[in-house]
Amino acid sequence: MYQISNIYCICSLAAIGGGLVGFGISSMSAVVDSSAYKQYFGDLTPYQQGGITASMPAGSIFGSLVSAFVVDRYSCMVALQLACALWISGAM
Repeated sequence: MYQISNIYCICSLAAIGGGLVGFGISSMSAVVDSSAYKQYFGDLTPYQQGGITASMPAGSIFGSLVSAFVVDRYSCMVALQLACALWISGAM
C-alpha cells in the first residue's frame, strides 16, 4: 500500500477535512433560521438548540466508530452500501 509522507499533502488533506466539517456545521445554521424548522421544533431554549446542533457531529463520531467494525466483519463495499442506504433513508 502506498504511504503518503509529503507533509504538504498530509496537511492539505487535514485542511480539506476540517473545511468539510465546518461547512456541514455552518449549513445547520442556515436551516435553524428557516420557518419550516421553527414550525417543526417550536420555540427552543438555547440548550435544546445546542443539543440538536451537536447531534450532527456526535452522529459522525458514532458512525466512524461503527464503520470500522462493519468493514472488518463484512467488506468496504457492504459498508458503503449500508452508509448510502442510511443516507437515503435520512433524506426522505
